[in-house]
Amino acid sequence: MGKYQIDNQLWQAYASTHFLFSQPLPGPEFSIITAWNPHSRRLSYQENCVNNEQLCLQFTDYPWTPVLAGDAVFEWVEESFAVAICLELALNLGRKFEQNAIFYVQNETVCLHSCVDARWDELGVLSERIYMPDD
Repeated sequence: MGKYQIDNQLWQAYASTHFLFSQPLPGPEFSIITAWNPHSRRLSYQENCVNNEQLCLQFTDYPWTPVLAGDAVFEWVEESFAVAICLELALNLGRKFEQNAIFYVQNETVCLHSCVDARWDELGVLSERIYMPDD
């Protein structure tokens, strides 16, 4: 059996993610991580909530805030966390919770990092990825 890889279409979907923060950011450098839909296998809302509760227990000693991560119009959304942890810890948690990728924000720049290989992309400034719902 070959090594799991993220296909390019899925990677591009991740790279187009926008964020909705309802509370202040946890600091100038943080990760955005979720335990929803491991390896992009769609789970029920209840299963995803249980997974996220387990993830949240992993960073109780770090500043964090809830964040929604979704497509540009928020038709697809995953409940996530912005947590002030280093990239290495975020990647390890992503692997533990079978995530394909996590986001890392440093100096207001968002990067997408694969949890399954060494792939990563710089996505630009966070302010351009903040979801602003139409009123």
